[in-house]
Amino acid sequence: MQIDRRTAIAGLASVGATIVGGAAFAQASYPSANVRLIVPFAAGGGADTFARLFSDRLGRLLGQSVIVDNRGGGGGITAGLEVSRAPADGYTLIFHSPTSGVTGPLTRRTRPFDPVSGFAPISILTISPLVLAVSNKAKVNSLAELVAKARANPGKLTYGSSGLGGVPHLSCELLKMRAGGLDIVHAPYRGGAPAIQDVIAGNIDFIVDTPPPLLQHHREGNLKIIAILGDGRLTLAPEIPTAREAGLDVVTRIIYYISAPPGTPGDRLNVLAKAAREIMSSADMSQELQKIAFTPVIDSGPEHASRFIADQVALWEPVIAAAKIQIE
Repeated sequence: MQIDRRTAIAGLASVGATIVGGAAFAQASYPSANVRLIVPFAAGGGADTFARLFSDRLGRLLGQSVIVDNRGGGGGITAGLEVSRAPADGYTLIFHSPTSGVTGPLTRRTRPFDPVSGFAPISILTISPLVLAVSNKAKVNSLAELVAKARANPGKLTYGSSGLGGVPHLSCELLKMRAGGLDIVHAPYRGGAPAIQDVIAGNIDFIVDTPPPLLQHHREGNLKIIAILGDGRLTLAPEIPTAREAGLDVVTRIIYYISAPPGTPGDRLNVLAKAAREIMSSADMSQELQKIAFTPVIDSGPEHASRFIADQVALWEPVIAAAKIQIE
């Protein structure tokens, strides 16, 4: 399923920046106590910052505090297992990334939970495309040139990722498949920052990551972003073409979304989804997200979120199988 930017931001002007009071969203009996939002990342990162912005606004709408509970470690699996087993009452939620909610369980030798049925999806909050950046030492200026160089030098090029089995890693594997089966070596890192530094130093040839950590280096000439792995070009860098423009159908995304334990009553999911739509439609949230090249999704709900997650599973399962990725 594809959500284009025009659809995602439509109607912001009519909504305005003011968030209405909690009484408009809360039912008579829900929520009557604090809600816990489990965040499967360490405190202080970009995802945690977004989760806290969201939880603060969600609490105001619901009329109850939404308490962020950071549960990093295990690639998000530990936090996911806790929420999947929590009481299905709407008072425990999880702030999922694609790694914690989709690719993490899919890459495990023993699947800890099903990405779709293991939770009650509530709402997709944001999407962001990934970008491909090359080292200046690679001496390529386009995705077509990179593919041609890889074909001419099988096994000689190396790409880095922020970790085994994450969306950046799988995006490179998808690129290799869609380009006809390229032979390129993967160098997994513990996080994106050291991989980016090795691209700049010329120790690896390219990397796929989100736009924010790469755009400044691109503008300063430390590396070169040669393709957007999204539906369209970035507003923050409209000069960079998409992979599709280069003839490769590679569209991958980082998404953040909220889910509840399986079996949570539909009326409570709808209360939360309505609040999420209001938050993501607000002008102040849109302005915050534009700074990090994220597009707010303003029209999501439980059914839409379930379909979107199922589409992500359908995209990544064959890539994981082809690349023979299994994590203990």
